[in-house]
Amino acid sequence: MKKLYTIIFIISILFISCEQKQVKFEQNKWKTRNDIDYNHREFMIQDLKENYLKPGIKYKEVEKLLGGNYNERSEDSIQLQYEIYVDFGTDIDPVETKTFIVNFTSDSVFVNTRIDH
Repeated sequence: MKKLYTIIFIISILFISCEQKQVKFEQNKWKTRNDIDYNHREFMIQDLKENYLKPGIKYKEVEKLLGGNYNERSEDSIQLQYEIYVDFGTDIDPVETKTFIVNFTSDSVFVNTRIDH
């Protein structure tokens, strides 16, 4: 019986530790760089998508909310890109990156988001 409780306890700990931590979006924290990266941003994305990036929001509003950053424009779309994570390994060149991308129509209306990894 004691062995069964131990196994259940270990499995419970594994499930709890695998759960991804989510935090509320905070504009000041989003814009703050920790040492060399923005690794805290990833935990804010769910709240950001659910409560801030609503259909119809305009490019300028999102840029004001998240800060100006790298953007890409084409004839039919606009894209804002925000660094989430960069792993340099043991080199000066990145070996892994994660980028939060916010897409807009050419007339600056929010379309969707994605994470490039």
